[in-house]
Amino acid sequence: MILLPVALGWMLVRRLETPATLLAWGAGTFLFAQVLRLAYLQLVAVLFETGALPMPTAAYLAAFNIALLALTAGIFEEGARYLGYRKAIPNARSWNSAVTFGAGHGGIESILLGIAMLWQATTLPGGAETVPWFMPLLGAMERVFALCLHVTLAVVVLQAITRGNLWWLVAAVAAHAAANAIGVGVLAVYGPFAAEAALALIAAFALAVLFRLRERG
Repeated sequence: MILLPVALGWMLVRRLETPATLLAWGAGTFLFAQVLRLAYLQLVAVLFETGALPMPTAAYLAAFNIALLALTAGIFEEGARYLGYRKAIPNARSWNSAVTFGAGHGGIESILLGIAMLWQATTLPGGAETVPWFMPLLGAMERVFALCLHVTLAVVVLQAITRGNLWWLVAAVAAHAAANAIGVGVLAVYGPFAAEAALALIAAFALAVLFRLRERG
């Protein structure tokens, strides 16, 4: 979870001949998106607690939470990617640049989650004993699948700019939200192994889209 995105970023910069700053901008857009998203979610929580928004009934609360978290992830992360292209990296308009940018975005997420898991296992009392032996491996697999999705969505969002059609941005938001919702929903109902299988299928489809967009330029 920590070393893979570093190795991937290094490889992409060398083989695609793209600047390493694209990795940094990708990481920056992820962090920027999360700051705004967490602030928004806290605001929504306050509105529910104060009664300004009606609380969903118990029967629909879990589904509502999954939908809210998935949709906000799609909106804020893909929106941050779009703003990054527009404001921070206006010259990054190639497939190679978008792939590197997406690797930075998904890579920093993987690194942060890996650090959090390592911290839990090594510093919390009984941390290593409370985590099943296979969970770190599943976490690593999930990050591989997530990186495939992030790289693809970075290329999809770029189409909104190069083709002058914001429906590509809408498609990226919808795909991001759907992938998150499917992963969490399958995990809740069928468990972690089924969730990883579902994410593997999503990653395979994402890679097919990624290379199809490369063929079309």
